[in-house]
Amino acid sequence: MPSPPLRILALLIAIPLASSTAFAQDKKLWKVGILWHAANLEEEMVMFGPFAQGMRELGYVEGRNVIFDHTFVDENYDRFEARASELVHRKVDIILASVPAAAAAANRVTKTIPIVFASSGDPVKLGLVESLRRPGGTMTGLSLFSPEITTKHLELLREIVPGISRVAILGNSNNSDAAVALKEAERAAPLLKLHATPVGVKAPEEFVAAFESIRTARAEGMIVLGDAMLRVNRKLIIALAATARLPAVYGPRDYVEDGGLVAYGACVPCNFRRSAAFIDKILKGVNPAELPIEQPTRLDLVINLKTATALGIEIPPTLLARADGVIE
Repeated sequence: MPSPPLRILALLIAIPLASSTAFAQDKKLWKVGILWHAANLEEEMVMFGPFAQGMRELGYVEGRNVIFDHTFVDENYDRFEARASELVHRKVDIILASVPAAAAAANRVTKTIPIVFASSGDPVKLGLVESLRRPGGTMTGLSLFSPEITTKHLELLREIVPGISRVAILGNSNNSDAAVALKEAERAAPLLKLHATPVGVKAPEEFVAAFESIRTARAEGMIVLGDAMLRVNRKLIIALAATARLPAVYGPRDYVEDGGLVAYGACVPCNFRRSAAFIDKILKGVNPAELPIEQPTRLDLVINLKTATALGIEIPPTLLARADGVIE
């Protein structure tokens, strides 16, 4: 048996070795591939900023222990698979998908690299995961899906415009979430004595024609389905709605901050910030198949009174009392 001094010497030698091993683990440079739906990072900063902040809070500093490998499809969802393949070839450790189509495309090109989606509709109905509690496979993440959200948007529009009978539903035809939301609208509209007209667009250049279709359908109001392409082009949508003097209900609050009438939905940038926690857990060894999908725990109602005045609409006091935010 070694003498006490020798045992102490052995411990003194072991401590630096253990410390250097931990330091080596801390110094690993993780590569996070990000599939963005827009054309450049400037358009996506409202989402990337919160995500990068969430990563920093967990100890990930770009250039020191993490690299963000950005790819863009300029709102052409058909390009997601090619961009995902590029990330696989660049040997990223994990993929962050900004929209469901990006997650689905990434899953088609790799079955080994973990995928985290920062926003989606119902990920089970979309075929992204097996269940909310146990996703299975290599994908997990956060959902914006709330079963009653489309019905709630219709109810809000009816509350704002009591005599309304015809409603247009603007959605992205390339977004598989839209089909689920439209089915909900078709079920809910007759119960609210509303006739719903779906209007699909695939790109910003189709918006003018879409609003002409809305005018032809004699719609008296509009709801805009959740979609990344629509959100990026929200200022154009809001301007066209204002020109048509069309009251509209949106999901994310940034629509209302940019001049939209009413928004009711979850906080999308918050999801991107929260997705950092998923990536951190997976990089530390947690199996994505066992990380439950997170759903919205809070939906905010935001009203723009200036827009209401411009449209000649008086917001009911009961609705104002329920609002989480009022822009004057």
